[in-house]
Amino acid sequence: MSVLRLRQRPLPVLAVVAMLWAAALLLVAPSASLAGPVKGTLAVISVGDQGTGLVGAVAGRPFDVVVEARDPLGAPLVPNQDTKIRLSLVTGSGTLAGVLVGTIPKTSSRGTISGATYSAFGNGVELGVTVVSGTALSGTTTTVNVAATAVRAQATPRSSLDVTDPGCPAPSPSSPVCGFLRLPNGGNGTVLMSVGSCDTILSCRTKSGTTARLVTAEVSLKDENGAPLYTPSAPATLVLACDKTLCGQGGVSSFPITIDLTNTGAFTQVPDCPSKGVLGAGQSACRDTVQSTRDNAGDLYSVILFTYDIRGSYP
Repeated sequence: MSVLRLRQRPLPVLAVVAMLWAAALLLVAPSASLAGPVKGTLAVISVGDQGTGLVGAVAGRPFDVVVEARDPLGAPLVPNQDTKIRLSLVTGSGTLAGVLVGTIPKTSSRGTISGATYSAFGNGVELGVTVVSGTALSGTTTTVNVAATAVRAQATPRSSLDVTDPGCPAPSPSSPVCGFLRLPNGGNGTVLMSVGSCDTILSCRTKSGTTARLVTAEVSLKDENGAPLYTPSAPATLVLACDKTLCGQGGVSSFPITIDLTNTGAFTQVPDCPSKGVLGAGQSACRDTVQSTRDNAGDLYSVILFTYDIRGSYP
C-alpha cells in the first residue's frame, strides 16, 4: 500500500486490480530467450568453401561461416550461455539451404555455421546472421562472392603440376570460360583455381546473352627459401579457354585478355609475348600467340605466361 501513499489520491479499484494482474503476468510468464539489454554485436570473421578453402562460396557446395561475438567496444566477447545463431539470405537470386544454424558456446567468443549451401554463382550475395537464443547480440550482414566452380591442389617446389578443374573440364555455352594451370616447376603449398562472375569486378565480354567469367589462380611461386620458381625464360602458364559461342570467328589475336597480377583490381590488357614460351623485358605476364589455338570444336584456348598469381578473362 506504500505505492498508493505516493499519489495525491488513491487509485480506483479497477486500476489497482489491473496493476496487480500485470504484475502477476510478469511473475508467471516464461523469460524470453533474448531478454535483457543487448550485450554486444555479431561479426562475421570468415566465409569459406568447405571443399577448397576458397574465400566466399562455390555454388551448390557446402560452406562455413565463422561468427564472433563482440562487446560494445568491438573486443571479443565470451557469452555467459550457449548462443544459437542463424544464417539467412538478405539479397541474392539463388536459394540458401543446408545447415543454417550454429552455436557460439559459452566457453568461446566464436562459433561456426557449418554446411550452408547457395544455389547460384554470382557476386555481391548478402548474408545475414542473427541470434536465435542465448545472449542478446545485435545481428550483422556480410557480402560474399559465390564462384561457379573451384578446385584445390597441393604443389611442391620443383615438381611439375597441372591443375584442371573437374567442374569446368572444357568450355561450353553453360560454362563459357574455363581455366587450366600448368606449373612445370611446381609451386609451394596450396593451389586454388576458381571460375566466378565478372560482375562488379570487371566488364567482361558478352555475346547473345552469354557472358565471360573470371578465372583466378592463387599459388605461391616461390620455394621454401623464398627464391622464385619461375623466370621470364621459364614461366608458369595459365590457359583461358573460351567457348565458340562467345569467342568464335576470329584468330587468337582477335580476342584480347584482361588480367590482374596483384589481385587488387588493377586489371590491364595483357600484352603479347615477344616469342614462343618466354616473357619480354619488363613483362610479368604475356599472351603467347604462338601456343594459343582454336580446337576442332571451334573453342579458343589462349595461353598466358606469368610469374605471379593471376586472374583474368575476356573483356
